Amino acid sequence: MSIEDRIARARVEFQTFRLSNALVERLALELEVLRKVGEGSRLLWEGKGRKGKRLEQMYLPVIGPSRCGKSTGIKTFIENLDVVGNDDEIRSVVHVTLSAKATIKTLGSDILEEYEDPEFEEGTATKLLRRAANHIEKAKTDLLILDEVHHLIDNDKGGTVAMSVAETIKRMLIRGACPVVLVGTEQAMPLITKNVQLQGRAYNPVIARPLDLATKTGLAEFRDHCVGFDLMLVRHRIFRKPSGLVVGDVPAFAYDVSGGIIGLASRLFEIASEKAMVRGGDRIEDRDLSSAVEDWAIPLGITDHNPWTHGRKPLKSKKAGT
Repeated sequence: MSIEDRIARARVEFQTFRLSNALVERLALELEVLRKVGEGSRLLWEGKGRKGKRLEQMYLPVIGPSRCGKSTGIKTFIENLDVVGNDDEIRSVVHVTLSAKATIKTLGSDILEEYEDPEFEEGTATKLLRRAANHIEKAKTDLLILDEVHHLIDNDKGGTVAMSVAETIKRMLIRGACPVVLVGTEQAMPLITKNVQLQGRAYNPVIARPLDLATKTGLAEFRDHCVGFDLMLVRHRIFRKPSGLVVGDVPAFAYDVSGGIIGLASRLFEIASEKAMVRGGDRIEDRDLSSAVEDWAIPLGITDHNPWTHGRKPLKSKKAGT
């Protein structure tokens, strides 16, 4: 296999890595409960011959920095979903990623595109949302996940668009099609906190944070991630032998670069894997990790410090606000 083929294969395999952690486990629990709430509400309505109003629904905010594992946790839940039935038209859980410049109209379009509606951009905002509601009902969708909701805040200094979409989501909940999950960065918080009615329809939020190596829990979880990634490299036949990503200073140095954001730690290991392949290595070594910092993390502004050449920075507790 050529080096090009080997790297290309590895990049595909990296996308399939699934590592469990506290966030993934909590999301699995919360999303399954919500799915069953949606299912129970739908069955109750169907038992009444689809007549009358449906039960009003609530939503779950999932908030945290990019690369903390929010979307990966959701994808893992959907991949592991075991819903009885072979009807391809049934979609119990639907995960929609909102457009970069989200509006009420693009909200409808994005939902329709996820349902593979061939005319997902055709029509007014009202008509698009009505068709989206029809798809939700026809597919017996019991949980709708709207990802990247911070896009509602981007380029919307006055907050008009964000509040209008928030009102639209609130009406969807009142009409009771299914529970909704709103996923986004901390930028999305005003969408939730500044709309009193939407605020009052929220379940306990899931707040994703960078891991804190100064705490026992954070240290254990970050080390588990390093071990898990190393195991995945072997399991997916990227390398034949473990790289020892939990040995010596590797976890502390990886934390230094990533700031405790596990998605960035994974990306560091991915880049280092490619460095090892190029030099013909059979595992990741410190020189590959150092090279990944110099060629990837520093140029992209992820860090300005290479711990493999200058030692790690003093460890500070995030809880202390430092």
